[in-house]
Amino acid sequence: MHPLVRRHGTQQLSHSFPYRQLRALQTASLDYKHIRDHASTHEANAQARNMPSAQPHKVGQLYDDFRSLTAQVQAQRTQLNTLSRQLSCAPTQQLREQAKQVKQNARALDARLAAVHRDMLHAALRLPNLAHPEVPHGEPRVVKVVGSQHTEHPGWLRDHLDVALRLGIVDLQAAARVAGSRFVFWRKAGALLELALVQWAVGRAVQAGFTPHVTPDMARASVVDACGFRPRSSGSPEGGGEPSQTYRATPEALEAPADDPLCLVATAEIPLVAMRLGQEVHVPERLAGLSHCFRAEAGARGRDTRGVYRLHQFTKVELVVLARPDESNTELDRLVDFQAALYADLGLTFRVLDMPMHELGASAYRKYDVEAWMPGRRAWGEVSSASNCTDYQARRLGIRTRCQGELVFVHTLNATAVAVPRLIVAILESFQQEDGSVVVPEVLRPWMMGMDVLRPEDK
Repeated sequence: MHPLVRRHGTQQLSHSFPYRQLRALQTASLDYKHIRDHASTHEANAQARNMPSAQPHKVGQLYDDFRSLTAQVQAQRTQLNTLSRQLSCAPTQQLREQAKQVKQNARALDARLAAVHRDMLHAALRLPNLAHPEVPHGEPRVVKVVGSQHTEHPGWLRDHLDVALRLGIVDLQAAARVAGSRFVFWRKAGALLELALVQWAVGRAVQAGFTPHVTPDMARASVVDACGFRPRSSGSPEGGGEPSQTYRATPEALEAPADDPLCLVATAEIPLVAMRLGQEVHVPERLAGLSHCFRAEAGARGRDTRGVYRLHQFTKVELVVLARPDESNTELDRLVDFQAALYADLGLTFRVLDMPMHELGASAYRKYDVEAWMPGRRAWGEVSSASNCTDYQARRLGIRTRCQGELVFVHTLNATAVAVPRLIVAILESFQQEDGSVVVPEVLRPWMMGMDVLRPEDK
């Protein structure tokens, strides 16, 4: 049997086509039948997410072609087996010529089948996840607000950059000389504040049952793509017409294949989920990962780029959950509750938003953002998000679990515990005093070497 011909009559179709650029996706198992039977739903979903490159009707057509060719390949194999038996009994010239012709036909059909499969795979991988039926359209839905949003702005109130410069805790000019714009040196109390946020968040995650990890800061492009990020440029077929936010690494002594280069990860979600690639796991599995995060922020020029609000590199503690399909919605609520408890303990004013369709990434089934009130910016600013990706990532990475005796794809969820720069922005602006000092949140003080208040360098 041809290696591509596997259970095509069921809703799940595994494939092992050796497409090199998607090497890590060889175990992907996409539901082509569902796409074909619900092509209009998939198309409306993609349009609502501003993903014009998605072509679910094409996937459905290619799936029909694939099934037809599969049947033809099987018929040729059956005919060839029959001829082989006949030749073993009566090796006539006529049978030899007939067998030769059947082999040629089979090879031609194999080539057509491989090409159709490749095109079907490409088209299906461009489709975003379907969305939860309650995901809003248009504006985000405010789920709750915690704390008081003070709209009065006394004359001494400053934004985070002015506060940080007076405290002497950042050096953006030195970072620009070393790496360019939108990088930072955290210094003195700023460095301690980053470490305090990380230690505090990891400790809280461990108490909540998450296993801590320090993850690689790099992953193969195929793995990044499987997790729903776009490591390729907008000009490539896989780019989807959008600018890539991913940095690609090009080592001088290239160890990775050139067609699957290493990328700097945008979040520890990528290595945490992908480390279970091709495995059968016990769920729920709760993972916490500390990593640096790298984002090109293409298209973000001039937007929230003052200070440290939008950086190319930052430190983040990420949470990932692998769950049973029937429990993933509940797990998402647990993650959001955990985030809310963290930010409430910091003393921040924040709100939880149910994000609309056009704000969902390719992998997200539902996404909540948490925004903190930043009085110096006089605006809400995103400090974290939490998403349920259902089986989008698991299908591409081959991650399964046993559910009532049946082997099924897990659901993956992710949530930010601490994105260091954004929380420091919120802390500096929320707890600044008229004399330029900043009160350190009580929960962070055990890691601040006795500093309860950060004071300007000139005082």
